[in-house]
Amino acid sequence: MKKKIFIIMIFVIIFTTGCKKDIGIKGGDLVTFKNKDLTITSNDLYNILKEKYGTSTMIDLIDTKILDKEYPDSDSISEYVNTQISSIKNYYKTEAEFLQYINNYGYKTEDDLREYFKLNYKRNLAVEDYLKSNLTDEEIKKFYDESISGDITGSHILVEVNASSSATEEEKRTAKEEALNKAKEAIEKLNNGTSFAEVAKEYSTDDATKNNGGKQGTFNSLDLDDVTRQAYAKLEVGKYSTEPVETEYGYEIFYKEEEKEKPSLESVKSKIEKKLVDQKLTNDSKLQYKGLMAIREKYGFSIQDEDLKVYYENTMNNLLKDEQ
Repeated sequence: MKKKIFIIMIFVIIFTTGCKKDIGIKGGDLVTFKNKDLTITSNDLYNILKEKYGTSTMIDLIDTKILDKEYPDSDSISEYVNTQISSIKNYYKTEAEFLQYINNYGYKTEDDLREYFKLNYKRNLAVEDYLKSNLTDEEIKKFYDESISGDITGSHILVEVNASSSATEEEKRTAKEEALNKAKEAIEKLNNGTSFAEVAKEYSTDDATKNNGGKQGTFNSLDLDDVTRQAYAKLEVGKYSTEPVETEYGYEIFYKEEEKEKPSLESVKSKIEKKLVDQKLTNDSKLQYKGLMAIREKYGFSIQDEDLKVYYENTMNNLLKDEQ
């Protein structure tokens, strides 16, 4: 990171005009010696920097030019950048400590870091818009039919797997079996007529809900992770899971208390699009590169330096090689 900022500064020096002596990239002498055979030209420096750091620096410059035009600065962008900066500053007692930290990562000033976060935010917007533009009506309708419901009021019983990250594979396997058996035992009690609230209080390891009958409140299905949403979708109102549901938290038992009328497709279309985009990026991270390549092509960019053109193409091909 340090090197990157240094190189950007060097490129600025090389490309800047109006200095006392314009060395440019036209082959002017950059460093001279008594022995003229040792002379270093600006082209010598340019070619070395181009090969080592030119591609990433050029891509950042291309994306900044395009995305600043495509996504002008806004309150939402500023809010995001401010949040990121604040989250870092919270770790440091003084401004000097904060600056020392970002200097270590190659950012000379806070404004440099802000530009980094701003570019990343705009890149994310570009990728999301690219993927949204490629969603089909059929995809959106399918998700609506299969995954959208009215707001749900529900409760759950969570049985966590009690194993530390340092546990052996055998210990983790044993802990998982114990959690599964405990969840099955809880379901057996529900089957025998014990109320969901009582079983939650006895078996659930979710301290935030166990003493309140396991109540999770009322929520939109789109706000749930895929596993939980599908688990609730399978339940009729007044029913609970008849088998433990394995989630990222452990084993869960869900109880659907109420379900409101399903909203119209148009009223939730934007949320569905966001959900589908998130799913696509989770399943295929290389789509982010495709999205950025697409917006560059949209603006008709053309790399005039033949070496950088080859470097760029090789970089993109390597990023997408699993797709070919």
